[in-house]
Amino acid sequence: MLHEIGVTAGPAAITTDYGQRGEFRNFYYNTGFGIGLQHYMNFVYTGNNYQTNYFKDFFRIRTELDYFHSLQNHYGPISYQNDPRGEMLRAMHGEVNIFEFGTQLEWHFTQIREFLIFSERFSPYVTAGVHAVYYIPDAYSDLGPLDSPKVLFPAFQDGVNLDSGFTYNLLFGGGTRYRLGRNSDLVAEIKWQYYGNDYIEGLDVQGPQNQSNDWNIWLNFGYIHYLNF
Repeated sequence: MLHEIGVTAGPAAITTDYGQRGEFRNFYYNTGFGIGLQHYMNFVYTGNNYQTNYFKDFFRIRTELDYFHSLQNHYGPISYQNDPRGEMLRAMHGEVNIFEFGTQLEWHFTQIREFLIFSERFSPYVTAGVHAVYYIPDAYSDLGPLDSPKVLFPAFQDGVNLDSGFTYNLLFGGGTRYRLGRNSDLVAEIKWQYYGNDYIEGLDVQGPQNQSNDWNIWLNFGYIHYLNF
């Protein structure tokens, strides 16, 4: 069994109840960052090194610890209006910190054995998994305490919970490795992560416009080192 460790980092677009759905500025300006530490196992050289099977040839098991951070603000048509409702949204700011730990299964398009001996320089893959999540939300308003109806936007009345908590996410993604050296690879990856509740940032819009829980798109780049190859 081969063990590998890696580190990745990159922008993370954490999509929450801040801003209007579909507003590009909301997606762009609320993008934060993520950093991850990974441990991989591949099974190419377990048992009889010359005996192959499909799992050994194409799959890796991956364990990962991630951290995400994002500052959140409201962008959208209502927040641009010069009226009390627009002022409430413009004055409200949030912050989210997320810690995750979990496992994923990677399926590589090319044989891992061929990649290791440089027959292939690129190894594209898809991945899926589940993570345990601990989130720490925060929010405040320039107008005063958020428990005041003159400060908090009406859609968020009875929808603010700034307590830290635990949940999970389901993730799907894809990427590719590049064979850099005998004991090292470069990696580029994009992942979509769907959280198990809607309070990752501390808000839950009370209305039909709230169609899904919070989610995250993470584009990351990194370095992987082989420990025993």
